[in-house]
Amino acid sequence: MGIRTRIFLLIFLSLSISITISYIIAERDLTNTFEEQILDQLEKQASLLVEYIDEVDSLQENNNADSIADRLGNASNSRVTLILNNGRVIGDSYIDENQINLLENHSDREEFIEALQTGFGWSSRYSSSVNQQQLYVAIRDNNEISPNVIRIAVPYTYLDQAIESLDLSILLVAMVALLVATIASGVAANYTYSSIAELANAASNLASGSLKKSSIKALPTERVDEFGNVARSISQISEDLKSQINLLAKQRDQFGLVLDDLGEGIMVADKAGEVTYCNEQFLEILSKEDLVGNQIKDIGIKSIQSLYKKTKRTKSADIEFEIENNDRTTKWVLASMNQSKTTKEFILVIHDITQLRQLSSMRRDFISNVSHELRTPVSVIRANSETLLQGALDDKKQAKVFSKAILHNSERLSEMVSDLLDLSRIEHGELKLIIEETDLKESIDQVIDSLKHLGKKKNISIKCNCPKKPQLVLADKKALERILTNLIDNAFKYSEENSVIEISTKTQKKDDNVVVTITDSGKGISDEDKPLIFDRFFRTAEARASEKKGSGLGLAIVKNLANSLNGDVGVRNAPHKGSEFWFSLPVSKM
Repeated sequence: MGIRTRIFLLIFLSLSISITISYIIAERDLTNTFEEQILDQLEKQASLLVEYIDEVDSLQENNNADSIADRLGNASNSRVTLILNNGRVIGDSYIDENQINLLENHSDREEFIEALQTGFGWSSRYSSSVNQQQLYVAIRDNNEISPNVIRIAVPYTYLDQAIESLDLSILLVAMVALLVATIASGVAANYTYSSIAELANAASNLASGSLKKSSIKALPTERVDEFGNVARSISQISEDLKSQINLLAKQRDQFGLVLDDLGEGIMVADKAGEVTYCNEQFLEILSKEDLVGNQIKDIGIKSIQSLYKKTKRTKSADIEFEIENNDRTTKWVLASMNQSKTTKEFILVIHDITQLRQLSSMRRDFISNVSHELRTPVSVIRANSETLLQGALDDKKQAKVFSKAILHNSERLSEMVSDLLDLSRIEHGELKLIIEETDLKESIDQVIDSLKHLGKKKNISIKCNCPKKPQLVLADKKALERILTNLIDNAFKYSEENSVIEISTKTQKKDDNVVVTITDSGKGISDEDKPLIFDRFFRTAEARASEKKGSGLGLAIVKNLANSLNGDVGVRNAPHKGSEFWFSLPVSKM
């Protein structure tokens, strides 16, 4: 197919599409114009009918509504319908009088509803009564108290005839378009053909770019004419540019991934302070949405605004500040901003140092607590030792008292150091746990037998509400026994005399866990102390005021052991009195 033929077809198709679109638009506009004219005429005719009839319901009394509708319909060459305000038709020029009562109620007709509401209404639809597409216009009568409706309608035949007359005009226009296309294609083909050589030379000189691969495959590079030369030049240009673009895109993606995976928030702003880039980590740390396009002052964080102002003066600055999260917790952020010497852009790097601050605070608290807890037994041992050396050894009775105090506090000191070492090993994963299938009921019975003697002094008994059949869990047997020992020992310490410690187990099928609950009859734990009860060295005010010994590390060991066994631990108030300590272990499916 030659160039001239292609151009001819292109022009011919373009004109054909244009003519088709013009026909559709003309038909639409003609239809709208005719509808508007017909509606205007029908509205005027309906107004005349209202003046003639006055009130429709008055015709019902004389039983001449249908005859009047027939006369008015013949006079106006249209269909006239008289409708009461309840939708009942009492006269219609197209329907015989004896068939009026067979007509449907017209209260749901669109034009009827609109006429009652606004005084005028119209619609276009197919009428099943006369089997014809009609245009309806409805208007209210002069009854101001209870208005009725007079409707006038005409068929769509006028509009159809006007549209059919348009077909001949379209045919003539198409023949003219074909002639114009033939002449125009010849002129355009000669002009285009003479221009191809210049286009080929220009494209050859610009062979340093790229096009899409799909576009390049569509080029006729196998042709031997000038158009083929242009195609080959463009193909060469596209291949080179495509390689360069792919390389840039790859480098851009790699750079973006590196920025997102750094764990640091990065924001770039131009020299006017408008944000041009920020990675996801930046938005996450500050709990913000997309900030690109905003000014630094609009971020809403005064510390960053202050840092920006300082960086404009000193070219480099950093600051440490805190922000409040949506859940009212505090987050600490370390921010550092620099201004580029070449582009003058501002580069802000932020770090979430909340966890570092918490760890630092925990270390300080730990050292303080350890110092406090160790100071007491050491001071007692030293004081009693000095007393013995100063002459108390000669008094055997006093020497025995001081020696018992030294022994008691040395045992307490040894227990505390041992618990500290165990807790450190557990937290650092140095305690080797052998996770295996273990009978929970058997472990509970063994611990109860070993601790029964603790309840004799206060007459405290233990009641185990556990299933008789074995309950198999995945746990380290020694770790499980230590958890039970610590919790039951605490229950003995804080339960009242002549009370009962209850131990129960419950299988949670939803989570595949077994929950063990130890209930004592003590005074319970306040809501303020519950979040801290499993912290190291924490003891309630009541425990510190009492004579009950303890290092405050037992429950911390329980929590870490339970977590190491893939379980959980917690405390709640007992239904009647005391506390319920519970821990969970995974059910064995071996």
